[in-house]
Amino acid sequence: MEDIFLIEIRLGKTKWRMNETISAIAKKFRLGNYTEKHPHVTLFGPLSLNGDVSEEQFLDAVSRAASRYDPIPFMIDGWEKRDGMHGSVIAFFVQPSDALKSLTVSISEVLTPITSSYNPWDAFPGKKWFHVTIANRLEPALAEEIFSIITKSKETLPRIDRSLDGYFSRPLKWLIKKLQLRNRQVIWPVTLDEHGIRITVMKGEDILAEYDLLDKCWIPAGSRHTSLSWQNSLSRYRKKMGFELTSSRRDREGDIFLISDLHLGHANIIRYCSRPFLFSDVAEMDRVLIDNWNNVISPRSRVFYLGDLRYGRHAQGLEKYRKQLGGEITFIRGNHDNNELGAIPSLILDYKGLHFLLVHNPADIPPGFTGWTVHGHHHNNDLHHFPFINFVDRRINVSAEVVGYVPVGLDEICTLIQSRLPDKEARPILLRYPYAS
Repeated sequence: MEDIFLIEIRLGKTKWRMNETISAIAKKFRLGNYTEKHPHVTLFGPLSLNGDVSEEQFLDAVSRAASRYDPIPFMIDGWEKRDGMHGSVIAFFVQPSDALKSLTVSISEVLTPITSSYNPWDAFPGKKWFHVTIANRLEPALAEEIFSIITKSKETLPRIDRSLDGYFSRPLKWLIKKLQLRNRQVIWPVTLDEHGIRITVMKGEDILAEYDLLDKCWIPAGSRHTSLSWQNSLSRYRKKMGFELTSSRRDREGDIFLISDLHLGHANIIRYCSRPFLFSDVAEMDRVLIDNWNNVISPRSRVFYLGDLRYGRHAQGLEKYRKQLGGEITFIRGNHDNNELGAIPSLILDYKGLHFLLVHNPADIPPGFTGWTVHGHHHNNDLHHFPFINFVDRRINVSAEVVGYVPVGLDEICTLIQSRLPDKEARPILLRYPYAS
């Protein structure tokens, strides 16, 4: 039997969230072996090699196409259903960037002459369906039932329960499951930004090789996403994208800075919110977030911190973290905070002709308030309702993930607001992009 290959981008920082969502859907609808075990975006294939083409020649062709690209951005956003020759597919919709479209065309151009693809759409890369499969080979009626349920936003909001994250979390979760206190499995729609850092070449069920888009080279197939190699890749990725600052950017004297929900010391937040860090090394996340803060904020900078500075039994004390953070900080109390560090419930601020309420949870906006609310709390878990800037509902989400893990200046926020005020139906800015200057 001839060898079958597949070219794909496996999910990186979003992998845990996507697997959790797939697992929730599989349990709710008893899908068994129909679900995808390794979430990915297919670039080309499945395929077989033509004639005398060797694996080395095949990999060389892939690297020639890939070497012109940096990490590939794309957005995972909601659900899709399609019917195929072998049944129906339920998938996450992928909004491709121009770079992802271009990479797909480049790979098609180099592989079409030397391979035989079993995917008819590979001959038309410009019309490619970009998606991450949840389950396939489904009966159409079952697929329609699943799709109709998971697209009802209020009825299905996969639930990751952060309220049970601590010393007693495992026994509590076990007890809740046994007592069946939750009468339904809730499925949150996923809206997350992702970057393809590596291109994976599969041979059958095994990884043949992976091409690193940062180092422009092939890496050993055994470099898993829990390895030191992957941690180094994430570090280089953060620096390239501006998630990890390597030099001071204290060039905005007089500006006011805001950020929320650092969750220092909280390993699980890496998984919950798809942060680009290794789950097993929360100390690295803490170091990067604190360094980012101090690279932007000078000792005299005015800072409003909007809640949830630390969390979890392994986190340092609040005072220890405070001593590491520069600036004149006003702390707004979050749901995981107490009254230490003089934290206050909320604050009203007028700046450059705009009226702001600073509060951790936007659910606490007082009735009748008509200004702009700056908040955290929601992280990047519901970007359509709580994006970086919602111009219609006048909300600004400064959760760490949404602002790129770097404090954002109020000058920048005011400039963005005032540039779009004439447009009463201005589209939201989901994330503070681009992060890198």
